Amino acid sequence: NEYKSYLRMRLLIVGTLVISVTWAMLTVPLEERQYLPHQHDHWSYLRDADQEEEVNLVLALKQQNTDVLEDIFWKVSDPRSSDYGYHLSLEKISHLIQPSDETVKTVGSWLSSVGVSSCDTVKSRDFLRCRMSVGMAANLLNTEFGYYKHDTEDVVVLRARQAYYVPYFVKEHLDFIGGLHRVPNVGSKLKIKQTNLGDFRYGVHPDILRKRYNVSEHVDSTSNNSQATAQFLKQYYSPADLKEFMRFFGKGFAHRTEVDEVIGPNKGKIGLEANLDVQYIMSLGANVSTTFWSTGGLDEKQEPFLEWLLAVTNTSQLPYIFSVSYGDHERTLSYEYMRRVNIEFLKVGLRGVSVLFASGDDGAGCHYFNETSYTFEPDFPASSPYVTTVGGTEFVGYFTDRDEKANDISGGGFSNIFPMPKYQQEAVAGYLNTTQLPDAKYFNRSMRAYPDISAMSDDFWIIIDRLLMNVAGTSAATPTVAGIVALVNGERLKRKKPQLGFLNPFIYQNPDIWYDITLGDPSQACWIDDLEGYKVARGWDPVTGFGTPNYPQLLKAALEV
Repeated sequence: NEYKSYLRMRLLIVGTLVISVTWAMLTVPLEERQYLPHQHDHWSYLRDADQEEEVNLVLALKQQNTDVLEDIFWKVSDPRSSDYGYHLSLEKISHLIQPSDETVKTVGSWLSSVGVSSCDTVKSRDFLRCRMSVGMAANLLNTEFGYYKHDTEDVVVLRARQAYYVPYFVKEHLDFIGGLHRVPNVGSKLKIKQTNLGDFRYGVHPDILRKRYNVSEHVDSTSNNSQATAQFLKQYYSPADLKEFMRFFGKGFAHRTEVDEVIGPNKGKIGLEANLDVQYIMSLGANVSTTFWSTGGLDEKQEPFLEWLLAVTNTSQLPYIFSVSYGDHERTLSYEYMRRVNIEFLKVGLRGVSVLFASGDDGAGCHYFNETSYTFEPDFPASSPYVTTVGGTEFVGYFTDRDEKANDISGGGFSNIFPMPKYQQEAVAGYLNTTQLPDAKYFNRSMRAYPDISAMSDDFWIIIDRLLMNVAGTSAATPTVAGIVALVNGERLKRKKPQLGFLNPFIYQNPDIWYDITLGDPSQACWIDDLEGYKVARGWDPVTGFGTPNYPQLLKAALEV
């Protein structure tokens, strides 16, 4: 009997150990929809990575109290709330959402189990940046690594070749891991237009925009206002071109000729996007202190957009406005990644920062399943409910600067991921109920709709390498709007009011302060069957949003809240 009892105990112990080892070895996908590098357009496999090479990974740790964070966010962002404008500091936000001790310990032990020891964190403790060998990363995540090259650009990245997995007990402590699958959205999306360089009077330049949007001679006169452009992928601006641009186009208003602060690299080939953003945000937001925020470049181990988010979340004092021209198709990103990025936008907005994204230049977009099956293609972050998305317009006539119409390249539509936020439900319902719509199979009418507003996006004159060039795209509209909002912030600051912060509740509560755009062709979509996108309409529409800025009306409304 004693022997039988002993044997049963040994079997129980062995069985327990087997179960424990089995559970410890059980791995699950951290991101359910993992879009591999070779599945992205224009990316192809190059070669395997050596096991000793270094890879940089970003681990997004689960945050606490995100529901509380969002509740506070909506209160401080809603002009009708008694808490409007009471923004929080990075330190207070960090204290609220920092990961639990259990999360930090569990993830740390998991990393240590394969020898990972070189990690650093951010002030809010909700991201870890870790450096390790490819062999360690492959063992940690049950995957393999290789190099991928872009077909048309000189860009090579190191990424995972397969889906990645984490132990079941780790999954509940992480949102996603960066540096594995997402690839840079390379190449300028600006359209270079063939125009007579000798007759710039018939294109768009600062005087035209300031006249059209009734900014006239208004410039900032505060010492504590600020604005910024965020740049990626070796997009560098030229200080010499900025001075030349202001000499050529800045005679009608007081302005600065230099950027006040450069964060990150700015040495290399001059970028169209970077020059455009700096030249126009500083022309519309004239005399506002401006930051040029450049991220990473094309380091093969980085995700530039994610690196920017980490830098922002780790910086105590931010500019009051960011103008950003960057995006990917929603379908190429995991829900877990986009959800977490939205929380990062929420954190930025809660700090009183307005984040404006270009809506894109593909109209409603088009994703082809095959030659006979296709659907519209929403982009992210343009589809995020926590950013302000800017669409594009153009002048009705080539020789006029009075009336605008929709630019059919203006990105817009409906997310496939994010529910429609409360602030826009009434306005979007008005469009859906009164306008001839595309077939319902092409879009999801119950989800977040964009853009929110728009501005001119065609025939913009810039100076690059001391030469005039004419460009087009919603990348031109975004710094235009950002500069105008910066002027409004300045007037609020002079009156001891806080900066506007997250703009969308204010925008949708004031639909009549914008130039309503009712002219123009439907947005572009799928060329098969000549499928058009969305029609322009009175009030809000998914091509131009509520329309373009009317500075006096915008300022009046902003000073009343």
